[in-house]
Amino acid sequence: MEAIKAGIRAARYVPGQRLVEPDMMRDFDVSRGTVREALRRLAAEGFVSIELYRGASIRKMSRGEFVELNEIRALLEGYAAALAAERMSKSERKKLLELEQLWDRGTQNLTYARYNEQFHTLIVEASRHKQLPNFVQQAQLSIFRLQFHTILQTPVATRRSRLEHRRIVRAILKGDTAGAEGAMRQHIQNSAAVIMAAPDTFFSA
Repeated sequence: MEAIKAGIRAARYVPGQRLVEPDMMRDFDVSRGTVREALRRLAAEGFVSIELYRGASIRKMSRGEFVELNEIRALLEGYAAALAAERMSKSERKKLLELEQLWDRGTQNLTYARYNEQFHTLIVEASRHKQLPNFVQQAQLSIFRLQFHTILQTPVATRRSRLEHRRIVRAILKGDTAGAEGAMRQHIQNSAAVIMAAPDTFFSA
């Protein structure tokens, strides 16, 4: 399963591409049962679509569907940032600052994708809202994060993202709930705009 996710990230698998079981058995040297279980799990996570008589393929989302789901994500993570500004503990504040400093020092073992994931996860967890993490995870569109990995990791995109992260951090540390919520929403909307500028081939009709 992780090999398929890695293939999506590296653009070896593209939206709409069929996943043929015999080919996967050969490529990964696994049994048909293992392949089918992996496909079922990927479908449950939203990475793969499985259709009767057509088999499995890399999921394709329409632009409209992406926009609507991203709107939900902006609302949820904006709310999480507001709660974090209100509830974040001293140890979590320290951890957030350490993560920012770790990235700024250019630690080679930390990719931007991993740093970004930790940043958003830390803020959601600091919201102290028991149900929010589950809803955020559903709205984070993992399939799109992988498919648009190269677009979102360009120097221009990462510089913009870092500036936006700094604004979010400043608001949270000041306890500015409205500022943290607004900065987080804008950050997610800006990332969505980059994705929406991608070619039509990434989206369904």
